[in-house]
Amino acid sequence: MKILLIGINLKYIHPAIGIHQLIANSRYPVSFLEFTIKDKNETIIQAMEKEDYDLIGFSVYIWNIEKIKEIIKVYSKNTMILLGGPEASYRPDILHFDDRVAFIIKNEGEEAFNELIEYLNNKRKLNQVSNLYYKEKEEIRYTYDCLLNLKYVKHDITLIKDYKNRNIYLEASRGCPYHCSYCLSSLDNKVRFFALDKVKSEILFTLKNKAKAVKFLDRTFNLKQEKMREIVELIRDNDNNLTTFQFEIVGDLLDEETIKLLQTVRRGQIRFEIGIQSTNPTVTKSVNRKQDFEKLKENILKIKNNIIVHLDLIAGLPYEDKQSFIRTFNETFLLFPDELQLGFLKELQGTEISLTKELHKYQFSEKPPYEIEKNKYLNKADLDEIRIVERMINRYFNTNSFPRTMEYLFILKKLNPYQTFLEIGKLIESKNIKNMQPNTVALNLYEALAYLDKEELLYIIKQDYLYKPIKPMIWWERKITREERQKVYNSFIVKYPELDIESLYRYSHLEKFKDEYCLTTYKPLARYFIKITNN
Repeated sequence: MKILLIGINLKYIHPAIGIHQLIANSRYPVSFLEFTIKDKNETIIQAMEKEDYDLIGFSVYIWNIEKIKEIIKVYSKNTMILLGGPEASYRPDILHFDDRVAFIIKNEGEEAFNELIEYLNNKRKLNQVSNLYYKEKEEIRYTYDCLLNLKYVKHDITLIKDYKNRNIYLEASRGCPYHCSYCLSSLDNKVRFFALDKVKSEILFTLKNKAKAVKFLDRTFNLKQEKMREIVELIRDNDNNLTTFQFEIVGDLLDEETIKLLQTVRRGQIRFEIGIQSTNPTVTKSVNRKQDFEKLKENILKIKNNIIVHLDLIAGLPYEDKQSFIRTFNETFLLFPDELQLGFLKELQGTEISLTKELHKYQFSEKPPYEIEKNKYLNKADLDEIRIVERMINRYFNTNSFPRTMEYLFILKKLNPYQTFLEIGKLIESKNIKNMQPNTVALNLYEALAYLDKEELLYIIKQDYLYKPIKPMIWWERKITREERQKVYNSFIVKYPELDIESLYRYSHLEKFKDEYCLTTYKPLARYFIKITNN
C-alpha cells in the first residue's frame, strides 16, 4: 500500500509529533509531509494528488480541523482518509463529514496504525484493530480501547531534523492521575512510564545536538520525584548553555529535596509550566482539582530564581464569577512568574465539563477552539473584559518588554493588576496592538497611566523602552542640555572606568529624574545609574 501521513502544524517550530510517532513505530513503509496552518490549501492538495495513495492520514487538532475539512472537501481523488489526534479522538461524527473519511484512530495510535494496515492488507479482521472508529453503513462503530506497553514504543528524534529552530518533544510518561473536568488527559488515568535509561539517552542526544527547546509531554512530570530528580541532575550536569527543558508539573507537589536540587540549576536550563487555573477553593473543587495554593506560592517563590516559571489560569470555570476571577488573577500575577497565560475554558468532547454543561448554563462557540461565550457566572461582557486584560498582559508583561515598569506599578505603587491592565486595554482596545511599533506601545502605556506621577512614570518607562539591542526612536522631548550632558558623562566615567567619552557620545542615551541619571549604552548593551546633586 502507498500511505501518506500529513501533519499541519500551528507553527514551524512545532513538529507533528503524532505523525512522527506513527512513522517511528510503523512496521510498513509510510511517507509523511509537514506543513503549517499558514500554508495554502492548494499546496497541500497538490502534494496529496502528486501520487496515487491508497491511504492518507491527518493528525487533527483544534487549530487545524477546519483547514483539514476544507482540504478534504476540495481533494479530487477517491482515496481512503484516516484521522487521528485529540480533536478526532472524541469527535467521531467527523466520519460523516465525507464518504472518504473511513477511519479514526482514538488516542494512542502507534500499534493501532499497524493493525489497520494489516486489516487493509487482509491480514487481520476489522474488529481486531484496536482504538478504531469506523463506519458500517451509516452507523459509527468502535472496536476496543488498548493502552500500549511503553516498553515497546519507540521515539525517533531525528525526524525533527532542525534541532535549533524546532521544539523537540520527549516523553517520560503517559497518562494523568488527576481528573480535572475540563481536560482530555483526565480520560487517561493509567500512568505509564518509559524506561529511565531511554529517557536519559534521548536527553543527552538533544544536548549533544544543541537543541534550543525540549518540551516533555508528560502531564505531571513530578509525579515520581525520585525519577524527576535523576533527570534534573542529568540536565544540570550536562549543561550546554543553550538548551531549555520544559516540564508540566504540579507546583504544590514539589518536596524539599527536589526544591533544593532545583536551586542548584542554572537559570534558563529548566522551565516549569504550572496550572493554577483558579485560587478559589470552591472552583478548584468543582473541577476535581486538589490544590494547596499557599504551599504552591511558597514553592514558586523558592524556585523562581533558578527556574523559568510559566503559570496558567482558566477563565470560565464553574462558580468563578468576575470578582472571583479578579482575585484569582491578582493573587497569581503577584507571584510575578516569567509568564502568565490567561486562557479561556474550551469545550473538549468527552470531558466532564462538556457532559454536564447544562448544569452551569454553558454556551460555547460551535467552531474551534470551542471557547466559552458565557455561563451562569460570567456573561459576554465579563468575558470581553477579561479578554482585554489577556491581550494587555500578553503585550506588556509576557513579552518582558517592561520589567522595571511592572515592578514600579505593582510592587512600589501596589496597583491592582487586573484593573491596571484593564485601564491600559480600554485606551488602546480599538487599535491593532499586534502591529504597533515599539514607540507607540510605550507611549500608550504612559498615556493610560498618566494619573500617576507623570515625570516619574515616564522615567521608568524610558528605562525599559531604551534597553533594546538597537537604539530606539525617541518620542519624548529631550530636556538635558549639552553642558549638563558633558558634566554627567564625566561623572559616569569616574564611577565606571569601563566607559569612555567617545563611546558615550556615539552609542548611548541619557535620561534623568530629579537627581538621578540613567545611562543606556548600546555597544555593548548596558545600563548605569548615578546620582548627582546641585547641578
